[in-house]
Order: sequence, then C-alpha cells, then structure tokens
Amino acid sequence: MKFKLSLITLALATCSNGAFAFDFGVTSANTQTQAASSSKWACKKCTSDQSVIGQAGIELGAMDSDDDNAANNLKYTDGFAAGVNADVVYNKQGYRTEVVADHLGSEQGYIALKTGELGVWNIKASFDEKQRFGKNAESVWLAEDNNLVEQDQLVYQSLDLERKKSAIEAKLKLDMLSSYIRFSNEDKTGNRASSMSNGSITAVNIVAPVDSQTQNMAAGVSLSGQNWLTELSYKGSWFDNDIDSLEMNGAGFPISSQSPDNQSQFITLAGRYSLGKTHLSGRLTQGSMTQDADFVTLNGVTSGLTNADTEVETLDANFKVTSSVISGLRLKASIDYSDRDNKTEINEYEQYSFDELSGDFEANSNLDTTRTAYKLSASYHLGKGQRVEAGYDRIEMERSDQDREETDDNIFWAQWRATGFDKWDIRLKGLYSDRGGSEFLYDEMGSSKENTLMRKYYLADKKSSTAEIFVTHAPLESLSLSFRSYYGLDDYTNTDIGLVESKDYGYDLGLSWQALQDLDINIDGGYQWIDSEQASAQTTNIDMWQADTEDQFGFAGIGFHYTGLSDRGINISADYSYSISISDSYSSGYNVLGDYEATTHNVTVQATYAMTEHTVVGLKYQFETYEDSDDTQLPSSYYPGTGPTGLTTLGIHNLDYDAHLILATLQYRF
Repeated sequence: MKFKLSLITLALATCSNGAFAFDFGVTSANTQTQAASSSKWACKKCTSDQSVIGQAGIELGAMDSDDDNAANNLKYTDGFAAGVNADVVYNKQGYRTEVVADHLGSEQGYIALKTGELGVWNIKASFDEKQRFGKNAESVWLAEDNNLVEQDQLVYQSLDLERKKSAIEAKLKLDMLSSYIRFSNEDKTGNRASSMSNGSITAVNIVAPVDSQTQNMAAGVSLSGQNWLTELSYKGSWFDNDIDSLEMNGAGFPISSQSPDNQSQFITLAGRYSLGKTHLSGRLTQGSMTQDADFVTLNGVTSGLTNADTEVETLDANFKVTSSVISGLRLKASIDYSDRDNKTEINEYEQYSFDELSGDFEANSNLDTTRTAYKLSASYHLGKGQRVEAGYDRIEMERSDQDREETDDNIFWAQWRATGFDKWDIRLKGLYSDRGGSEFLYDEMGSSKENTLMRKYYLADKKSSTAEIFVTHAPLESLSLSFRSYYGLDDYTNTDIGLVESKDYGYDLGLSWQALQDLDINIDGGYQWIDSEQASAQTTNIDMWQADTEDQFGFAGIGFHYTGLSDRGINISADYSYSISISDSYSSGYNVLGDYEATTHNVTVQATYAMTEHTVVGLKYQFETYEDSDDTQLPSSYYPGTGPTGLTTLGIHNLDYDAHLILATLQYRF
C-alpha cells in the first residue's frame, strides 16, 4: 500500500493541468475557520504590480479508448497523453507580453503570443490545430490524388478531418487614429463522405479526399473624436482546392467536379455620431465574389467554352438611429439593404436525359436577390425595475428566376422584464410573423420538373408564433433557481405539397445551491422537441401521402465543488452530464423510415493540492461513453429490394465506445 501511495505522490509532484487548478481566490477560502490564513491564499494577483503574473502548467497521463472519436471531446487519442496550459503576462515599463496555451500537444491544441505597448500598439501571432475524428467507412474505391482506384476487396477508411490555422494581427492607436491588420492561413486535409453518379440510376457513395487552403485578410483604419467615429476597412478571402475533380478509373462514370477555387473581397465605410441622447450609425459595403475554374470535362458544354467564370457583385448598406426622446422612453429605427447581382456569363449546357429532363441544351440562370429590412422599436421604463419593449420588422425579398419573385415578412414582437420584485427576475417575450408575397410562377421548363402545387418552405406563405418565458428566483441567499420555456409554431397556410407545419418547443432548468459553507452544487437540464409535418396533394386516396419527422434533444448535468479542505490547500470537484438525441421519421403506409438515436455520458472528477503558494499539483479523471444507431444506414452490399436500386453505400458505421482519461497535473502560479 505504501508503494502505491508513493507512486501517486510522485505523479502528482511531476505533472500538471492549468484548466482545473487550485483556486487561490477569496471565494475558495474558508473565512470563518481560517481567518488567520485566508490572506495567504487571497487573489493578490488581481491588483498585482508584479512584472510576471498568471499561470503555466503541464498535464501528463494516459487515454484508454478503442475509438478515436472520443478525442473530439476529451482531446486525446488512445495511449500516452501530454499537454501544456498557460496564461502568463509579463509587464515592464508600459509594455505587455502575454502567452496563452490551451491543451497544446493534444488533438485540439492552441497557442498564442501577444506583445506590445499598452494603449498604443500590439502584435499577436497564434496557431490552432484541430483534429476532428469521424466514423469509419468501407469502400472498394480508394482515392489516389484526383483518381479513385478500385480495389479487390473492401477497404476501411476513416472520415477524419484536420485543420491547421495560423494567424497574425497587429493594432496601432495614435490619438484620434487607430488601425489594424489581420491575416490567417488555414489548411484542411482528410476525408469526407461524398457520392458520384453515372447520370442515371446508379450512384456510388465514396470517401472523397480533402486538401484545401483558405486565406483571410482584414485591415482597417479609423478616426475618432469625442462623439464620432469613422472607419474604412477591407476584407478578403481566397480558397484553393487541390482536389479540383474526381474520376473513377474504369467505371464509366463522368468526371465529378469538386469545390472550385474562389475568392471574395469587400470594402466597408462605417461611422457613428452621437448628438446628445441621439445616436446615429451607418455602414456601406461594396463587394465582389468570383470563381474561375476550368471545366473538368467538355461533355455537355457548347463549343468554345473551356471554363466557367462566375462573378457576383454585392452591395450592403445599413443605417440605425437610437434616441431617448423623454425620460424612460427610448426609440430605435434601422434599415438594412442587401443586393446580390450575378454577373456570370450566360451559356447553354446539356442536361442529363433522365425522367422529365429532355437532354437538350439549356442556358444557366443567374439568380439575383435583393433584401430590404425595416425595423422600428420602442422601450419604456415603467418604474420599480420594470421595462416593456415592442417592435415591428418588415423584410422584403426580391428574387430572379425562381418560383416566387417577391416575399415579404411582417414581424411583430414585444417583451416585458421585471427585476424590481424581491428575489425575482422575470422575462416574457412573444412574437408573431406573417409571410406573403407575389404569385407563384412556373414556366414551361419548370412545370415539367415539379408539381405546380409544390411550395418550397423558404418561399411559401407562413404564419409563425413564438412565446418565451424566463424566470430566476433566489428564495434563499444560498439557493438560486432558473426556468426557461419556449414554444414556436410555423404554419404554412397555403401549402398543398411540402412542409405543412413545424413546432419547436422545450424547457431548460437550473439550480445553484450552496448546500454547506464549503460545498456548492449545480444542477441543470432541459429537453427540446422539433416536430415537422409534410403532405402531398390530397386529391385521391391513392396518391395521398403524409410524412412526419420528430426530433428530440435532452441534456442533464450535476456537479459539486468542495472547499472544506482549503486550509490544507485541497480542492475537490466533480461533474456529470448526460445528453440524448432522437430522430424518428414516419410516412403513411410505412413503419418508421429513419430512426436515429445517440446518447452520451460524461464524468469528470478532479482534485488539486497547493504544495506552496505558487505550486499546485492535481489529479484529474474523465470518462465518456457514447452510443448511436442509425436505421437509415445500409450495408455496402445488400440484396435487391432491401434498399434503393443502384446505390452502393459506405456500409454501416454506428459508434459504441467507452473512453477513460487520467491526467496528473502540475501548475505554477506567478
């Protein structure tokens, strides 16, 4: 027994964790029993004039898991685990340097360095690496660069993605002048699920490689005075995809184009001005989004065309005014304008000959949109901690070459908040909206592809109602309760085919209780339901159908924090959380079409010991169990009639794993 204890002591003395270290703050001190020693553990760093403040530490341990998906939450894969956590600030003669590290060395590591002269300039550099693990897929098609090569047998392939993002930024402030510049580069690699088709009824799900780079840049300069500010800024983004196409060697499938290289650039002029109790602000943005990509095949392209040059010009404008006209009354008004003008050259391209498609050449359609939103609201202070607020929003949309050219949404909302009642904070909010618009249009080509009674949900007439209540109550100084409930209904009033109705409702509960002087307990939980109904044109009993989708999401958690041994430098805490997701789909004449369920249990237990005022050691244990099942998944090979005709899948890959992570931690506080 002594030998085992000595091993634990050695681990505690040589390892670390910065995220769950001992709290030296006054909130953790047992002030009644240890009044004499409480000053020793007080947060002197809060007002410290020391040149170095903050904390730095390491964590060492092991992860036991048979599935790398556990690292999406626990940050480490199976085997040895080591990471660095830090937030250290160095101050000297008006200059400040800060180093931040978050689980550096894990699968979700981050580090940043920032330095500069306080209130004048600073430079920051950061690196963020994220590994997102996905499910395993099986396929006879294996990617080699832009080619998919058929193998003799099924090959298991992971759907993992890795992102590496580096960024640098600088800021400068000189009296009335301020400026900034930021640049970032993100590389994304890995695999994703995709599919290819021969243009008929044969489709193959594939594991598609990912190899792309995204660069972003932002810069701006501003001038400001006592009651005004104006800024000129620029934003640019460049996306390069090294996998521009995919070809299935020897399968007779057409080459599949992947995400093309593209870029976007925006210039913005913004400003604000305050005149007494009236505040004005505005913004004007001019932008351009372009794409220049060669066609991966000339099949179906008119003679002379080799690439697709697309361009969309954008214009965004906003103006807002806020004014306190009389005591207790504040008025707000704003207008937002957004225009998307598609400048892409119009050419003719051959369609697939299948179903109602003729196979003839048809011209591409340039979809333009214009959005204008008007908003008015007023808030009034009723006295005794009560305030009411009400508003009206109108959103007008214009679209070209779509089923409906114009839609308009009229939104009315109001809310009431009361904080003047003893130990109560109450908020009530309600909203009603009504969407209408122009007549639906169906040209000769469009009417041959879909039923004229079909209503796309984002274009259809809709009446929406939502209500929300939020209450917090503190019946005792040691007890605080919170409750939130909400209900939303979307009624697509004139839809015969499509989404008819959707409901979204649920509740959240919370409890914070200081059960003992040294024991804090927190409990929370909630549940959400989303129900959707779809229907066909109910003309006869033969062709009538209805489909319902029911989604449910729930969570619950409990945790405690014990500081009764703080006089000895010991701190103990534990947390447990549970979550569940359920999705069921039903259709008239059939049983459940798609039944999906996922559950997660998480446990975290940690203890820390302050060996000195600056050095803290600890032990942390995390456990996660996860299980999901999706009835819509099909094996890669199945008997005819038991699945869609002509479809080859990536197999059934439900998850079911347990993961254990134990870390010994060491932290040093400056």
